[in-house]
Amino acid sequence: MNALDPDIVAKTFRAVERAEREGVGLVIGNDAGDAFCAGANLFSLMVALGQGNYTGIAEMVANFQNVCQRTRYAKVPVVAAPFGLALGGGAEVILGCQNVRAAAELYVGCVEVGVGLIPAGGGCMELAARAAARASDDPQFDLLSLVRVPFEMLARARVSTSAEEARDMGYLRGQDSVSIARETLLADAKQVVLGLARSGYRPPPPRRIRVIGESGAATLRSAIQSLANAHQMSEHDAKIGAALARILSGGGVPAGSVVSEQVILDMEREVFLSLCGEQKTRDRIQHMLTSGKPLRN
Repeated sequence: MNALDPDIVAKTFRAVERAEREGVGLVIGNDAGDAFCAGANLFSLMVALGQGNYTGIAEMVANFQNVCQRTRYAKVPVVAAPFGLALGGGAEVILGCQNVRAAAELYVGCVEVGVGLIPAGGGCMELAARAAARASDDPQFDLLSLVRVPFEMLARARVSTSAEEARDMGYLRGQDSVSIARETLLADAKQVVLGLARSGYRPPPPRRIRVIGESGAATLRSAIQSLANAHQMSEHDAKIGAALARILSGGGVPAGSVVSEQVILDMEREVFLSLCGEQKTRDRIQHMLTSGKPLRN
């Protein structure tokens, strides 16, 4: 299922460096199986948790964040070519590329809540940034309504049923394109890279992200707690939802504040490590490994 592990992360980092040094761009994809990437290697994570190796886990998360930022701001165009399953870290790889050429059959989603965790490879940051980019420059614009969309999507571990639905969900953008024929996907993605290179591709500047702040986070937490009180969501899901609200809101800052990408990345990493210490999260990971299904404890 092409699970994401430290070796793949390191190879991707080296591939970007080589493309910048020797080539004109990079396609991130594969031509094997039914999954672009079905998420992180949960077995390796469970082993690290069993050993109490939180330093190693923190390093793993930081490295994944770094490689996603590296693809996002590479000097040459980096195009993701996802197909089939693109879950968890696989979805974040897509979010970390400036352009995407997707197969029409695409099941993409940040589903980390199913194993008691949150997206920590820049997925929360990128979705918050995309919501803010859709907002006007008017300080009175209702940014909360835009942020609520990725919040609910992440909290419910929603997965697209096609590339076009992935576009509606915010995983694909206007400049991203779709290949109807799976067998031409990599070749099509290569042509996107070459076209961008010929047009004089330049990396985007780092962003400052307008956030909904503490008042917006409180609104999202209230909605989550109402579901928990009505027994429509477990207390652990509510805890994860509250953590997502904090991350997407930019932390305890006033509504309308502007924060750096790194502020949100740091919160992703902090929350991920904190949830790794929860027994209910460990139970979810173990249950997923043994049954292949999420545990709603």
